[in-house]
Amino acid sequence: MKNIYIIGVFFAAICNAQVGINTNTPAKTLDVNGALNIRKEIRTGGTPSTPGAEGTTGQIFSVEGPTSDTWKTFQIANGTGSLSLYYLNTVKDNVGIQFTESGSTGIYTMDFPYSSANWTYIPGITDSFVVTRTDNKSKAILSFQTTVQIARPAGLSWASGSASYACGIFVEKDGAQGVLKAVRNDVVRGIPGSYRVYNLNVTLDALAAGSYVVKAACTNRNLGSGSSLSTLGIGRPVDTSNLNNAMSQSTLTTSMLQTY
Repeated sequence: MKNIYIIGVFFAAICNAQVGINTNTPAKTLDVNGALNIRKEIRTGGTPSTPGAEGTTGQIFSVEGPTSDTWKTFQIANGTGSLSLYYLNTVKDNVGIQFTESGSTGIYTMDFPYSSANWTYIPGITDSFVVTRTDNKSKAILSFQTTVQIARPAGLSWASGSASYACGIFVEKDGAQGVLKAVRNDVVRGIPGSYRVYNLNVTLDALAAGSYVVKAACTNRNLGSGSSLSTLGIGRPVDTSNLNNAMSQSTLTTSMLQTY
């Protein structure tokens, strides 16, 4: 009885050129309506006289077209756990912030909560991403850039001024308050309208699974006082004679990597 059944299946395949398993209306040469269990390899690209390729260790099955599916070798970046890029984005802001008086020249403590009394967020420099891996090997690489400029307040006549400041990256996880994860201070000096480009590159290692929001904030340190007081613009022009909003805009690029 088994032999008669097998012959019947092959006879139907020859007549119809399509075989259906658990279906009377096969849509392809072999149409399986149900789960498929393969105990050895899948081979592709074969001919009536030559077996197809079974692939090699590390390759993945690539769908390239209706008749050209094949095995592909993908280069995975070397490093801790072979990390792969899962998120890449850049945000921009040309509003910026401005300071007109000196602040604190103290030190900064990592993981200290954000306080509006000490820091000011740059309005548009905020981004978010989600880590799904639970192996605590994921990382985010952040690149923040802005333009910092000094100007002479109305009524003052200094010929050369200076202002020190600091910018940092704050991270919020799963809706919690942002905490400081990176900071660098700097100073701009020169005639009224002098400016410089500020960069802060950060790597956040060993990220646990969860939702993250990253923001850039800056603070004033020493802008001088009395007749030497400077106005400080971060990500915005405070003297438009040689700088405008487009030239002074801030950017933050976020790259999030997870194990492959």
